[in-house]
Amino acid sequence: MPAGDVIAIEEELRGEVVPGCPDFLAGIDLIARGTSMSTDIQAVALPATKSRTIEPWRWGVVWLMFLATLINYMDRQVLGSTNEHIKNEFGLNEEGYGWVEFWFGLAYGLMQVPAGYLADRLNLRWLYAGALLVWSAAGLFTGLAQTVAILMACRVLLGLGEAFNWTCAVGIVRRIIPLESRSLANGIFHGGASIGAVLTPLLVLAVVGPGGENWRLVYQLIGALGLLWVVLWFWCIRGPNAELISRPTVDPIAAGTEQPGESSGSFRHVLMLRTFWITMAVSITVNFCWHCWRIWLPRFLKVDLHFSQTDIQYILMAFFVAADVGCMGAGWLTRRLTHAGYSVERSRKIVLVITSLMCTAALPAVLIVQPWLSLALVLVVAAGAMGGFAIFFSLSQEISARHTSLCLGILGSTAWIIIAILTPVVGRLADELGTFGPSMIAIGFVPLVGAMIGLLWPEPQQQFGRLDAGPTAENH
Repeated sequence: MPAGDVIAIEEELRGEVVPGCPDFLAGIDLIARGTSMSTDIQAVALPATKSRTIEPWRWGVVWLMFLATLINYMDRQVLGSTNEHIKNEFGLNEEGYGWVEFWFGLAYGLMQVPAGYLADRLNLRWLYAGALLVWSAAGLFTGLAQTVAILMACRVLLGLGEAFNWTCAVGIVRRIIPLESRSLANGIFHGGASIGAVLTPLLVLAVVGPGGENWRLVYQLIGALGLLWVVLWFWCIRGPNAELISRPTVDPIAAGTEQPGESSGSFRHVLMLRTFWITMAVSITVNFCWHCWRIWLPRFLKVDLHFSQTDIQYILMAFFVAADVGCMGAGWLTRRLTHAGYSVERSRKIVLVITSLMCTAALPAVLIVQPWLSLALVLVVAAGAMGGFAIFFSLSQEISARHTSLCLGILGSTAWIIIAILTPVVGRLADELGTFGPSMIAIGFVPLVGAMIGLLWPEPQQQFGRLDAGPTAENH
């Protein structure tokens, strides 16, 4: 490793700011500012957000929510890992399987609004634990389903419970983590989704036989994990720390981070904010791309790329590992750019553009004939699609301090209702065309729309300086 790289790493570990910014980020910055490229351009150099010391217990809570999200996604993704066995047992075609996913998506979407409303008003410590028990019970009962109707009912119950995970977690991050570190915290807890989705195929390979034997046991084992998490949650979070999480309080660490665009007044006023509707666009596009790829990737691998069921499980692991790297990487890069002298808002725009461009790798991934080369590009799509969530959650936390969870509930509900409605449509198109290719390409370009709208997010008063000058002395 070159000496310069060693020094840069040592400085990063010490929390020191390394001046400058890579050239490719400079180009993205020009897009974020809506300006054209030139050789002599004035770029924004904003004072870096002052870093605050964050107590270890706060990060511990974030990692507990990482575990909850991990279990959440295991309960959700196990359907995709066992879809071939379920289709065979219940006699479903692609559209029929799409309707099973539809009922989960509809329940999940409709419940997010009341989930957000309750998360802003009730004790989050108890509400979070209760929701996890509900969705874990749904997973257990799925393993006992004997008819398609019961299977769909279990997916409805799962959606109702899982709707609380993100509204509760985002609300907790908003209460205990300061502004400049929220993208990283969001990336960490949301990264549990990818890790859970990686562990699910491993469990399926270990438990389920080649003919689908014991597929029901997988659902029961994952459901049992929820009870263990609830015990850990209450054991770890007690006393004054529990009070900071449970109810909206004045926290000296997370307080004082309101932004000019944030609103703490009536929700009617929130609906009139430009930031709410910008976040709505980002929410719909990011959620749509990620969840459509997550739902249909196993079928795309089977129908279009002709992989075996065993190979598909290993590919799903790689897909979600790449997604996790993308999610945490987006949070880290946002924080890094902020420390390098960019405003928090500018940093988020740069990262959102980068992640959306990564999603367009869906085009060559579908068109390339070589399956294993296609898989490499699919991993790029995974990282980009999940990376957008770190930014989306951060934007949702800046709309309104008082209505954080309700805002996220409405944003997520809108996105999920659209996903639920279009999921059977994707299945029907695959039945008619014999391929998922055109649908997967179109889905990959959707985040670009959200990223372009995201550039409209307001920024604080700007100070101008040379792009290649790096952060000013006062930024240090």
